[in-house]
Amino acid sequence: MTGLTPSGTRPEEFREVVRTAVKPFDAQVTAVWEADRHVPTAAVAELAAQGVLRERWADGDLGGLPKMVVLIQELFRCNGGLALATMGHSEIFIGALTRHGSTPAHARLLEDALSGRAVGCFAATEPQGGASLAAIQCRAVDTGDGWQLTGTKRYISNIGRATHAIVLARADNARAGADLCLFVVPLDAPGVTVDGFFDSSGVQACDVGQLSLDVKLPPDALLGSPGLGLLYASHLLQFERLAICALLLGAAETALGLAAGYARSRPVGSGRLIDKQVIRHRLAEAQADLWNLRSRLDEIVAFAVRERTMPPHQVSGLKLTAGRRVVEIIDMAMQIFGARGNTSAFPLEKLWRDCRIARIGGGTDEVLADVVASYLDRPDRSVDEFISEAVEADRPAPSVARGPVRPAAQSPAAGAYSH
Repeated sequence: MTGLTPSGTRPEEFREVVRTAVKPFDAQVTAVWEADRHVPTAAVAELAAQGVLRERWADGDLGGLPKMVVLIQELFRCNGGLALATMGHSEIFIGALTRHGSTPAHARLLEDALSGRAVGCFAATEPQGGASLAAIQCRAVDTGDGWQLTGTKRYISNIGRATHAIVLARADNARAGADLCLFVVPLDAPGVTVDGFFDSSGVQACDVGQLSLDVKLPPDALLGSPGLGLLYASHLLQFERLAICALLLGAAETALGLAAGYARSRPVGSGRLIDKQVIRHRLAEAQADLWNLRSRLDEIVAFAVRERTMPPHQVSGLKLTAGRRVVEIIDMAMQIFGARGNTSAFPLEKLWRDCRIARIGGGTDEVLADVVASYLDRPDRSVDEFISEAVEADRPAPSVARGPVRPAAQSPAAGAYSH
């Protein structure tokens, strides 16, 4: 539905485009965002004006994944809040309109999103539901001439500066837990209220707020088919999770580079800190793990581009592993810096705060572990048959008469070890 022309730009060329686009957002500018606790709508609009969003989507949702990785990593290096706000706008909002938009109004809104005139966010979590999308209670009633949405959503990133939200709600006539719908909701519509914001420890430039809904929407507020909202949302989350993996690895590479540089320059006795074996080995293990995680990210992206599908179990497994290991690597880097690592004069404490939420947002560690476990909990005929036969054959051998046991001294093996 995008109508975009396929791009011939390579990911590394795109990296330079993104770096140019974020140059106006220097440390002084992003410090204002952090203090204000909001990424301004104009920041996302500026990225769009530089063609960054169109370039990411020029090759489609899957074909553009290599550029998505570059985009999120470079934005995070600029500011974590900018990366998080853009992630929700691009991978959820634009993604939902691209895959499930079907009306002229959807097409116009998609164009506004690519141009930066509209900025979207994702409203799924509810006060009572936590990470369980199937427990959603936000209600959507078909009024015949549209929809009436009522409910409360919370922990929504960038709700304070977005213009629209993708909302997951339960149709009034739902017969099963999976009968959910996906709606696009203008945040300036009557009956839509941003209740306030939560004070978060990390990613402080991107607000996290609560949304109350008692709003009448037109028929084309519905995206896709009714009853398939959970399926749509689950698919959109695969892109968000992969983007989080890219963000995490970029953060860990930054932290490890800083730690190694500091260890090389820090004198300890007659040598350097990096000459201490315990430090060398910690750094080496972190680098080895990052190489492996980076290879896995590249493999998943290449698979998705080649096969035109996302591997959800593998994406969940990578986020589960990366979320834990990256936080450990940043913590290790802080330890190498000593007291300096815990001060705001150095970026490590902020890296730690900005990355810790990754083990919760986009699917908690526990949710992801269950997704991976579901992959293991599938029948495998050859393995199941082998185990069945092995269990059946696992019986004691019949008693057999044995001859006299020779003394140990007469045994060549035993004699070899006797003294």
